[in-house]
Amino acid sequence: MYAMDADALHRQLQRRAKRVEREVGLAELGIMVITLLTAVHQAWNPLVHGTDRFQLFATFVMLGVGVWMFFMRRQRLQMRTQFDATMLGDLDCAIAESKAHLFLARNFHWWFLAPAFSIILVRIWADDQSRSLGGILLTLGSFILAIAVVHFSIRCHQAPEQKELQSLRDTLTSEA
Repeated sequence: MYAMDADALHRQLQRRAKRVEREVGLAELGIMVITLLTAVHQAWNPLVHGTDRFQLFATFVMLGVGVWMFFMRRQRLQMRTQFDATMLGDLDCAIAESKAHLFLARNFHWWFLAPAFSIILVRIWADDQSRSLGGILLTLGSFILAIAVVHFSIRCHQAPEQKELQSLRDTLTSEA
């Protein structure tokens, strides 16, 4: 009877770990796609029409963020191989992925918003049309909204998820 409960708990834990991995993977892939599309969009006029050469800065910055995210993803996927295929190993893997996702979210303003802000500063400096007060306020509002959404996600979803996983691990190891 106990083995049946342990197996059921392990299956539930594996489902939860897969959900965490899926969320982290979608976030990583989403950032890589966004940065790639932004880089292509920013490179279009300078490369095709020979105008707005200052946009090449944005292309390189967004490609840099995308490449950085690619390597962060590779590092996370490599980290997954270090855990045993046991209940505790699966739980430890889910906790490690949850921590990695939380780290990315908590540092969002450094690895994504700071490069985006540098792009906007170059655009304002190089392009007279970008200096409108309305455009600057809209951009600033977008940044504030992005920070608020990320912090809301941390507080309402990611941090509680990680605490639950850690609590489950503490319970399992204390009973063992």
